Parts: sequence; C-alpha cells; structure tokens
Amino acid sequence: MSSVIHGSFDAALRGRNGRVVQIPHPIVTFLAQNDNGHAALVANVTLSAHQVVPDGKGFYTKTERSGSDHFVRLVSAEMGLSLLFLKLVDYVLDRTAEARDSSEAALLMVRSVDEFKRFTQRRTGRLSESEIRGLVPELLLLLHLQNGDESRTWDVFHAWGGPFGALHDFTFAEGNVVEVKSTHRPPSEIRITTPAQLSPVPDGLDLVVLPLEKVAPGATAEVQFVDLVHRVSSLAKSHGGDVANLWESALDALGIDLLDQYYEQWSFAVGDWLRFTVTEDFPRIHEAHIPAGVVKVAFTLRLESLKAFATDFAGIGEMS
Repeated sequence: MSSVIHGSFDAALRGRNGRVVQIPHPIVTFLAQNDNGHAALVANVTLSAHQVVPDGKGFYTKTERSGSDHFVRLVSAEMGLSLLFLKLVDYVLDRTAEARDSSEAALLMVRSVDEFKRFTQRRTGRLSESEIRGLVPELLLLLHLQNGDESRTWDVFHAWGGPFGALHDFTFAEGNVVEVKSTHRPPSEIRITTPAQLSPVPDGLDLVVLPLEKVAPGATAEVQFVDLVHRVSSLAKSHGGDVANLWESALDALGIDLLDQYYEQWSFAVGDWLRFTVTEDFPRIHEAHIPAGVVKVAFTLRLESLKAFATDFAGIGEMS
C-alpha cells in the first residue's frame, strides 16, 4: 500500500473536520478527507444517471450531483484510520489509473468499489486446490517477513492485499511490491493472471515462487494448511486492533471455514523459495501491446527462462 495514501489520510484526520488532502492520480481528482473523524475518499467523477456506487463492509457512500460536478464520497464506518478502508482506497486508485479518460475512470470507479465489496463478503463453497496452492505461499511469506518481530506485524498485514483482489500480493508503504506464485515440484512453470502483475514499478517488483507438492493424508509434510492458517490467525489476534480486524476480513473474503474437515486433507511438501527481480526486459506481455477490445490476458512462464533475473531470496525480508 502506498505511503502517499496512508500519509494523505493521516494528515487529513489530524486536521479539523472537513480537511482535505489531494492524492496524486493520473486521471481523477481524489481527496483524502476528514469526515467528522472518519476517513473519506472524495472523487470528482462524472456519473451517468444510472451509475450507483454501492456501500460495502466497513464503508458507505455518498453521491452529490451539482450541475456538471459530481462528487462520490466513500466514508469509513470506523473512526480514524482503518486498514480495510485503506485497502479499498488503494484498490480504487489502482483500478481507475488504468482508465484512458475521465468517463472510463468513472466506470472503473463504480466497478472497483463493487468488486471490492464482493471480495470482502463471505464467499460460499470451499477453496479449490489452485486457490489453496495460491494462498499457502502468501501466508508463509507473511510469516517469513514478520519473522517473530512484533514491530513488523502491522507492516506485513498492512502490505498484504491478496484476499482483497489487489494487483500484487504485497505492496509495502515504501512502494516496493511482491507478487507470490506457487508451482509444482520440481519447479517448471507459473501462471500469470494479468499482464499488469509483471509491469515493473519504480520502487521495485519482486516475483517470488514457492514449489509445493500435495502429500497424502498422514504422510510427512512440511506444511499443513489448517495449521498454517491457525499460525497466522494467532499472530493477528495476539497483535489485536486493526491487524485482528483485517485478518477477520481476509477470512471472510476467502470464505474459509476451519471447522470444515475438507481442509484437513491439504498438506504439502515444500521446496526452496525462488526470487526474481522484474525489470523492463523481464519476459512478459506488455499491456501496451494488447489490442483494444481484448479484456483479459493470462499467460504461463517457464521458470528456466527467468534465470538471468534470479536473486537471493534472503533479502526479501528487508522491507525497505
């Protein structure tokens, strides 16, 4: 999550009621506002008559139309700064930055709020094998980054955006990001779900990959899924406050019921972490090369083609 977003809301809330601080954005005028002690995101966008921005868990919306000026205000239900609300803001700003013009930005704002609302509502059904395989390395990396240091707990949970549909799995306040993938053992390929995941960012993008292989129930395994989730849950609850609330929201968004015996079957043998630095010449599909009208592109990368970009995983814990 951007330190600019966090700093803008912190400055607004330290001011008097109504204080606003502009948040940089390429298309839309966004303001962080103090709304009677609640954090609010104000957007100057032009909405059509049928466009409605929905309320969601932890926030509500206000839309004001005055002549040609339309203002949409997303207001946190909690006093002060809420991590979940900051996740919402981060998601909205990321999605609307993809717009080609102000009209498309308005459409993407409505869509992004609705998407985030659905991310944070409890899902029905069980996680699939691919979803579990995707979540395991995220949770393991979270624990690795925290590394038993209480002072880092807030930072790593603050950075984690995977359950809420964030573009990258971890976005740190300083601007560097980490995308996390799993692969089978021995490692050979990874799936990239959108080209934007591998677009280099100014403060650095790391792609980290964890080889996993499911083992039979009762067999020796380094990681049992249920135990892993409980470990992260204990960490969040021991810290309390925003971290505990964010973890509960993540569980809701993921739809995990740990009382369901289905999850007890998922245990994994784990390989060594792989880390790659994503630069401009990293093998990928460039968004600028995608033809107009193509709405979704996914692709598979062979890990052997990434050797030139490999770097030491040990340094991933140095949150700069």
